[in-house]
Amino acid sequence: MKLGTLLLRNAAIGLSQLESALRNQVLYGGRLGTNLVELGYIDLEVLASYLAEMSGHAVATPALLDAADPALVKRLPADDAHRLRAIPLGPTASDHAVAVAFVDPTDTAAIMAVADKLGANITPYVVPELRALYYLEKLYGLPRLARFIRSGRGDGDGTGLIPAAATSGPTTEENPDNPDERRRAQPAGGMVMPPPFTLQPRGRRPSQLPISTTLAPTTTYAAACEQIDRAQQRDHIGDAFVAYARGRCDALAVLIVRDGNALGWRAWLAPPTTPHLAIEELSLPLGGASSLQSAHDAGQVFAGEPPSTARPIERQLWAALGTLPEPTAVAVIPVLVKSRVVNLVYAHALVGPMPRAVVDELVELAQRAATAYLRLIRVARGV
Repeated sequence: MKLGTLLLRNAAIGLSQLESALRNQVLYGGRLGTNLVELGYIDLEVLASYLAEMSGHAVATPALLDAADPALVKRLPADDAHRLRAIPLGPTASDHAVAVAFVDPTDTAAIMAVADKLGANITPYVVPELRALYYLEKLYGLPRLARFIRSGRGDGDGTGLIPAAATSGPTTEENPDNPDERRRAQPAGGMVMPPPFTLQPRGRRPSQLPISTTLAPTTTYAAACEQIDRAQQRDHIGDAFVAYARGRCDALAVLIVRDGNALGWRAWLAPPTTPHLAIEELSLPLGGASSLQSAHDAGQVFAGEPPSTARPIERQLWAALGTLPEPTAVAVIPVLVKSRVVNLVYAHALVGPMPRAVVDELVELAQRAATAYLRLIRVARGV
């Protein structure tokens, strides 16, 4: 039985709440239970009890996770623990096995992989995704993806829902970006609006060398359109933007818009550039004056020089991407689902503005992505 069906059968949630969580799962990722907790429809302990009922495995409580055997934790490498979403707990008294908490305790391949790493039989326990990520960070020092660091709720029960450093305050489903709070951070002189969408050629600065122009595109525009149109899961959409960017941009980043922040999801960097921060760990505030904020608030393409002369938000992004020298112009394309911006697609070329043809194609890909999201939401809801 699926988790949503079990929760509905037991009247733990309503149908509209399940549909909201399924929608958020399509747009933001994460497991269904994670989205239900983030929306405030159930608490983590209730989720854990239903996961145990559904899987037939005992719950890895915070007490068990806090008491995890350091020697066993060390025997499972951090990368494997994160990839398998597994946390060793300690030896069991009854069956001479090792208890291990899994986000998915029915994943036979993951259990076998952990058994091979630990050299022992495994007794699986179940742990909610949010709690697992919190303890993976606590025990292994693995930073949580920005998508799983939420604002507006505490983490006293070990959820990991700690306040993000650059969030704008509590949010609601009706007003997810809390624009009133964000606008308190606007400069005293008011909003700096983007210039009109015109792409005028610029002269090359002597210190700039083109990168992407030396690479041939690895996929056609038509193929990228088809990949989005046929996407079976949200990751296929992000991957299509990355595939399209190769050979056309010096950098492209697909950002998730949530809680007044732009969170890293997918990125492409033309070689030899290497990122200074994993894109999934990036969180940028949508406040003040920036190309990201302008595209988000207007729901329209931003193309040109960043609106703020200091460029604080863009420079955070450029630092994470390892961009040097700084680009003179950027393009930001919003992906709107029912008038709500869910993604921002950022792109730049190091020499001058992005070619108009590339921006136009990114706009079309963004529109197709919006349609694909709506289709995936309908599929998730069984409509």
